[in-house]
Amino acid sequence: MTIRGDLDAHTAPEVLRAINALTPAAGQLLVVDLGELRFCDSSGISAFIAARNLVVAAQAEIALAGVPRQIQRVLRMIGLDGLFTFRPSAEDAVAAHRADQDGGR
Repeated sequence: MTIRGDLDAHTAPEVLRAINALTPAAGQLLVVDLGELRFCDSSGISAFIAARNLVVAAQAEIALAGVPRQIQRVLRMIGLDGLFTFRPSAEDAVAAHRADQDGGR
């Protein structure tokens, strides 16, 4: 899933609905590509947390990919780097997940 533009009070509910529709099955990975995200307010951050909770409840994983530096800095400052895996790109997120899956066999 790719999020572009602004993630705020107007767009966060739509993003959360989309993530809810895409919730992966147990053991799968949901990659949220933020490479084109320009702005994220507290509503967007709340949507990330709610999305993570949905994914974890499904016994799946979530990774944030291509997070712009300024947004990543905010997410780290508020401690969300402990809840999310940050990857440079969606491809890196998928490759890391596959490596983890293969290593667990």
